[in-house]
Amino acid sequence: MNWTEEQKQIIGLRNSNILVSAAAGSGKTAVMVERIIELIKKGEDIDKFLVLTFTKAAAAGMKQRIQKSLMKAAQAKEGNVNHLRRQLSLINRAMITTIDSFCMDLVKKNFHLADVDPDFRVGDQSELTILLQEAIDEALEEEYEKINDNDSFRKLVEGFTGNRGDEDLSRIILTLYRFILSFPDPFPWLWDSVEKLNIRGEELQNSNWLDEIKSYFLLLLDGAKDYIRTAIEICLEPHGPGLYMETLQKDMDLVDGLIGLLETDMGEFMRAVKEFKAPKAPPFREKDHPEVDVEKQVEVGGSKNNRSLRIKYKSIIDSIKNDLPHDLDYDRYAREIREMYGTMTALRDLIIKTDEYYKEKKKENSLVDFNDLEHLALKILRNPETASYYRKKYKYIFIDEYQDSNGLQEAIINQIKREDNLFMVGDVKQSIYRFRLADPGIFNSKYRAFKEDIEAPGGKKANRAIDLNKNFRSRDEILKAVNFIFGKIMTRELGEVDYDEKAALNTGSDFPGSVPVELNIIHKNSHREDLNSNKDEETRDEDLKSEADLEIESMETAELEALFAAQRIKDLVKEEIYTSGKGEARKTEYRDIVILLRSVAGWAGIFEDRFNREGIPFYYDGGKGFYETLEVKIILNLLKLIDNTRQDIPLLSVMRSPLGNFTTEELLEIRLSHPEEKYFTQALNKYIRSACEGGEASDLAQRLKSFMDKIYDWNYRSRYMHLNDLIWDILTETNYYNFAGALPNGKVRQANLRMLADLASDYDKTSMRGLFKFLRYVEKLAKGSEDRGQAKTLGEKDNVVRLMSIHKSKGLEFPVVLICGLNKQFNLQDTKNKILLHKDYGIAPKYVNVDERTERETLARTAIRLKIKKENISEEMRVLYVAMTRPIDRLIMAGTVSKLENKHPNWRRGYSKYAVYKGLSYMDWICGCLFERTSFDKFNEIMKEGRWKNWNLNMIRPYDLSLNAKEETDTKISKIAGMKDFKKKENSPHCREIDRRLSFKYPHGASVHIPAKLSVTELKNLGSKEFTKLRYHIPTLVDVFKYDDRDERFIIDKDIKGAEVGTLLHFVMEHLNLRGDLKKPSIIKTINQMKEKKLLTEAEADIAINTYAEKIEDFFKKDLGRRIINSNCVYREAPFVLKKHAKEVMEALSEEDLILVQGIIDCYFIEDGEAVILDYKTDRIDERANICSQINKLTEEYRDQVLLYREAVEKLTGLRVKEAYLYFFSIGKEVLVPF
Repeated sequence: MNWTEEQKQIIGLRNSNILVSAAAGSGKTAVMVERIIELIKKGEDIDKFLVLTFTKAAAAGMKQRIQKSLMKAAQAKEGNVNHLRRQLSLINRAMITTIDSFCMDLVKKNFHLADVDPDFRVGDQSELTILLQEAIDEALEEEYEKINDNDSFRKLVEGFTGNRGDEDLSRIILTLYRFILSFPDPFPWLWDSVEKLNIRGEELQNSNWLDEIKSYFLLLLDGAKDYIRTAIEICLEPHGPGLYMETLQKDMDLVDGLIGLLETDMGEFMRAVKEFKAPKAPPFREKDHPEVDVEKQVEVGGSKNNRSLRIKYKSIIDSIKNDLPHDLDYDRYAREIREMYGTMTALRDLIIKTDEYYKEKKKENSLVDFNDLEHLALKILRNPETASYYRKKYKYIFIDEYQDSNGLQEAIINQIKREDNLFMVGDVKQSIYRFRLADPGIFNSKYRAFKEDIEAPGGKKANRAIDLNKNFRSRDEILKAVNFIFGKIMTRELGEVDYDEKAALNTGSDFPGSVPVELNIIHKNSHREDLNSNKDEETRDEDLKSEADLEIESMETAELEALFAAQRIKDLVKEEIYTSGKGEARKTEYRDIVILLRSVAGWAGIFEDRFNREGIPFYYDGGKGFYETLEVKIILNLLKLIDNTRQDIPLLSVMRSPLGNFTTEELLEIRLSHPEEKYFTQALNKYIRSACEGGEASDLAQRLKSFMDKIYDWNYRSRYMHLNDLIWDILTETNYYNFAGALPNGKVRQANLRMLADLASDYDKTSMRGLFKFLRYVEKLAKGSEDRGQAKTLGEKDNVVRLMSIHKSKGLEFPVVLICGLNKQFNLQDTKNKILLHKDYGIAPKYVNVDERTERETLARTAIRLKIKKENISEEMRVLYVAMTRPIDRLIMAGTVSKLENKHPNWRRGYSKYAVYKGLSYMDWICGCLFERTSFDKFNEIMKEGRWKNWNLNMIRPYDLSLNAKEETDTKISKIAGMKDFKKKENSPHCREIDRRLSFKYPHGASVHIPAKLSVTELKNLGSKEFTKLRYHIPTLVDVFKYDDRDERFIIDKDIKGAEVGTLLHFVMEHLNLRGDLKKPSIIKTINQMKEKKLLTEAEADIAINTYAEKIEDFFKKDLGRRIINSNCVYREAPFVLKKHAKEVMEALSEEDLILVQGIIDCYFIEDGEAVILDYKTDRIDERANICSQINKLTEEYRDQVLLYREAVEKLTGLRVKEAYLYFFSIGKEVLVPF
């Protein structure tokens, strides 16, 4: 490979800590891998390397690259071949992983130093969120109990909660708790930050809060100067208002004077601002100055123009007066901050209690979260011996995506690094995870320190910072556009890095031709009449607008941009693209195109709907609304009903759904039959009782009884089944899965139901148990940020247009990129919270006086608010940089503007720091760079020409989009109209083919009547029937049966059925301790413990004790029972699935058909190297009749079942089954089943 000089330097440099600032597309991963390979070729072992990446996918990709490079080097005999081959065997032991996985490994191996359970697991995120919320609730509850004795807590509650609950305070605790956990020492930071509020006036004068406010004022004054400077430039233009020059110079001198005071004496500065008066401009009369362009005079200083440049600069000075709440009275500022000290102390105590409760809950369940892993790892590494061990173990440490590190991760690395073994690579311009508490300041401070590093002893630099800025991904026009924008707007103050020559992207690939970057401005307020301005009013009347016009006018921004994107993509797939500089042109496919949005919330669904309407295959991995889909809501309501039948809304939902299939009239009949009852469930139960007591029940009563019996059956099963299995039982037994598939969009509906079952499977892996907690778990997911999108029937690897957030696109590249939503305003909501947080500035609440019911800003909060806004703007700038550096061949950007005449003055202002700071969107920044100092007339001229500064510029009116849509619709209509002339011809080959297809009969019709999966019990039942009489089907929810008036079971106090009694016996036998006492008192004790743990109801426990306790004791006294006790290997309730040829099940079926047979073996044990099977039976045997004949008959019925068990056990264990027994508990007799 042809490496650049910088890449060669990075690969070959030794005995130094190296920080590589690698711009987008600069090949940083390839360089990192090559450096590792070169070190290995020199004799180093791969297991001496610690390679940390940001994601598991990146770690897997890195390991694969290293492996391929090692294989290639070994084949080419580059170095010691045996050594290289040995590295291939060691690579799976190498620590090439994420920081989380590294910490997990470290804690697992040193759990004794971390004081954690060695069998801990990382909790499911939703499970941990629930536990943390419970901890917060408990901490609050504890404080509420003593609120009368804690005035600080009372003020905290009254000042920082809403009128309807304490959710706001709970959210504050959660936010602050998660925030501090990114620090190496979270609680010392919390303690110090609260103590900092106990401040005096003289301390405030030297605080970093005041420094931040000064910095902000300086930015504002630079903006004032920029307005004055622009006004001077206009005065110097031909026909400019030169009479204002002297006044403007005085304005400039006044602002310079304020800047000087700001830098030397804040008090004098504030007094000067308060007394500030701008010089009066000379009067302007148009007749006295005919040479002056009036529009320019108005723009500079026209007294009637509120948007004039002089008025704008003076408004900046006025804003400084308003940004501090009072005159500069440090004692007053300090007193207001100090008065919040007690309230914040109460908040600190709450967070400490929350942490204690949360840790306790995690410990009870042997859980940790990812924050725990990092903190525990740091705790372990602060042990000098352990740190020394890892320092010796890892000779080289590589860190990818270093710009996304936080203080805690940096502290971990510092514990194990040597003086010169760190290799860090990243790009601070792509640091976009501040919301995950990443700290780009770590990269920046190290980069600057390394650049300034002095010569180390021996004449070598101990630390080196190297820039990689050659981009091998994108065509030159894209790179020039990126440099053009960020060279103007990104600075150390806004962007947190100076976009200078070292940061600018250089072209590394040559692409044929020239494809400019596109900027499309959709002018929402432009109208169709713009094209018809020469027509009279009547021809432009609203009555004459087409349906397409009216639809366009009602469209929101997202809909307009989705329509634009769809139409632009239809054009793109007709064109050719290049997927690399060396490649050949090929036709564009849908999979080449990606749409990037800053935030997909509220937009993804609109884009998906539009693209479906336009016939463009579309994929979006995300979204919300899964829990609101009809099919999921119905099953969740059924699960709520199974958990608790006394819930009217879930009950009515299920009854009215296809699961219950009751009509509205029937539900009304039930309700009106017992109007005295408050709840529908009570009326339902009374209706069933009344109908059944009167003799033969009505059809409705029978259906209702069947319906509720089924609910109770599922309720019983929910206590011992995995929820995933229960949901699948429900879906198959009700046939609802197939029903959902037959509905419109059926594949998606079925996929949603599968997702629900998978969600239950995930829940089963958590520490939580039971249906009630699962429903609460789902409720938390649906309400919180864990809501998910509906299932997808297309994957991102299909030929589809993909839509994703800019954050998800990081690290990826695409031939064609459309960035939409450019004019969407930045989200600055986190500057509006009542309590603000910053790693360097601490905690700052608003001043709240609960007695006076007032609140206002404090100097501390003002400072942190300004700092956070500046950091948010820097983050937004880096997000735009990531988006613009994703494409390979085409970059197309679009945004919608409502009032262009209001936007243009801001764009004309340009890209000064003040203009960038005041920019509200990406569109403001881009257009500020493109149209700086451009008049509105010039702007319109540029947009008409469509080319400016090597960009393609398009002004698009909504009507243009409607015209395109209408043309496509007309084309489709004409095609359909052409079909009207089709006349059927009897002898047409098409007709014969259609007739052949319609008369097709499936050759394996018999197989249709047998399902793909049978239980052992169903298989037993099949064996006794002729195939011609076989009628197998998946039952519906309500199987109507004739009511037997001798059956006295009712809905609420219902008895346990025979089959359920058998299940009860199996359940108890499964939970007995075979190594303990198996006498009746101990068996009863076990059953009672099962009742206490909610595994059995009270009624079930009573039946188990009264019916089976003595019989179980008798079983273990017999020879077979003692053999089980003496065995060292006993398996109970062992599930299995066998694949059988259908002919083995039923002779009429085809040999090729396969059926899955599933079952559960009650018990088998190993004895002398062979297996023995035991099947419990609760069949009722009439002791008055011939017992032997009854047993022989039952044994013959169960023989095929036992033979299947034997086959399953032999396949599971590889051992021979020597014996199989049936044990009839009703008579206490065992029977050997002959093979």
